[in-house]
Amino acid sequence: MPPVLSAAIPQPTPPSEKWLRRILQGIVLGQVLIVGWDAIALMEKYGIRRVQADCGAYLSAARSLAQGHSLKTVSLFEPLPYGWMSDWPLGYPVLIAAASKLTGLEPFYASRWLNIALFALTYLLLLYFFREKAEWLFLWIYPPNYTWNVTYALSENLFIPVLVAFVGAFYRYYQRAHPLWLGIAGVTLVGLFLTRYAGIAIGGALFLYGMLRLAEGQWKETLQWSALAIVQGLSAAGYFLWNAANHPAGETGLHIRDMPMPEGFWGLVWKYVPYVKFVGLVGAFTGLVWLWRRRDLVLDSPERRLHQLFLLLFLTQAGLYLWSMWRGRVGIIDMRHFVIMALPLMWYWADILWRLLPRYATLGIAVVFLLWQIRNTYRHTRWAYEKEFVPYSYVEEVRQAYDTLPPGACIIGGSLVYPIKGTRTDLCMGDAAAYFPILLRDCSCLYIECGLLEERLKLGFWGGIFWPFVKFCDKPCKDRVCLKKIHCASSPQTNSGASR
Repeated sequence: MPPVLSAAIPQPTPPSEKWLRRILQGIVLGQVLIVGWDAIALMEKYGIRRVQADCGAYLSAARSLAQGHSLKTVSLFEPLPYGWMSDWPLGYPVLIAAASKLTGLEPFYASRWLNIALFALTYLLLLYFFREKAEWLFLWIYPPNYTWNVTYALSENLFIPVLVAFVGAFYRYYQRAHPLWLGIAGVTLVGLFLTRYAGIAIGGALFLYGMLRLAEGQWKETLQWSALAIVQGLSAAGYFLWNAANHPAGETGLHIRDMPMPEGFWGLVWKYVPYVKFVGLVGAFTGLVWLWRRRDLVLDSPERRLHQLFLLLFLTQAGLYLWSMWRGRVGIIDMRHFVIMALPLMWYWADILWRLLPRYATLGIAVVFLLWQIRNTYRHTRWAYEKEFVPYSYVEEVRQAYDTLPPGACIIGGSLVYPIKGTRTDLCMGDAAAYFPILLRDCSCLYIECGLLEERLKLGFWGGIFWPFVKFCDKPCKDRVCLKKIHCASSPQTNSGASR
């Protein structure tokens, strides 16, 4: 066990610092209330817009668990139906199921209250581990251009507080050298994997950190941190084997989806992920501040170790993402992936800015963040009340229509919300173009979902997927759920069929 690395001797807090702290706490409270309004009060207005593919998988698995069943969901992108959720880990669905059982709410509604609780928990963890910097760090971990994630049933809402707990335990271990913090770091490390498979990159970063300590002659620390990383790796291997034992096709969750890196990847990232530009601006601003006041940057040993870990966390997560993209494991460009990758960098830069900027400057930035959050929520509110969105009741309409289909039916463009309430595991809703030839060859009954077709065709991605099959849809289809038969083994190919 390493000796305690003493931090700077605490000094009495001047009155001006206390007032600044109170104002920052008020800003954080305001942000939590505003985001809570967006997540809870507007959810009925947004309806199904708050559900996408991953949300549907989490909510359907949570519903199955809440009913006393296993991690069952419905095939969304695969050419064959299955009844076990292997593409996503169980951490977040288990929490949604627990919240649903405790509150009596459907998983869709329970997830919103859970997300708000996790949002607030992130701040409380920062307050426990980092005290006077908690409010400042919270605003940078959850900047106004990312708080929208709280309004969706996505695992990042759990991943972030667990990551904060891991970083806090790592930091506290170097302050007090107590084995309890080493144990908490290990538990949260496993929790990160059980929340997102990409959490394995955090273990990789910790292993590299252990090797870095070995280069500095700290072999005991190397053994400690490497052992935690190995425990996470063994836990991951056990989980994947458990998936294989339960999945009808023996899938582990590591299978390649044949979704390669899109052509012009970096240009698409720059165009469709504005958060990357925000991170670049923050990095440039931090660099200028550092050049201006670098002589004032004084770090004690625990803080230097923490900064080293942040850089390794960023590099390992970015490396895993790019490798997975190249291997055809990911194939999509999603802002939330980049937010999680950049979070260690944002934390690192926020810590430097806290140490170098005058306090009135940090207060000014916090006020700007609050005004930015108010602006975003105001725009969301106007949008929600001025536009017509598909209500949540649409989920029940989908269930009623799809449950009447013949056994083993396949639906091109099938609604991704079916798993939220649907019970059939023999249906296949193939939304990946690479699977269409398989569906055409293997499905005894093939349908296309023509409901809401005009809205979906406005998006170029959907237009490209559906275009070869649009001819089977009778335009216009007024109903929200409108299934048209392409062919069935017991009947000739036709464009008229089940419709609702």
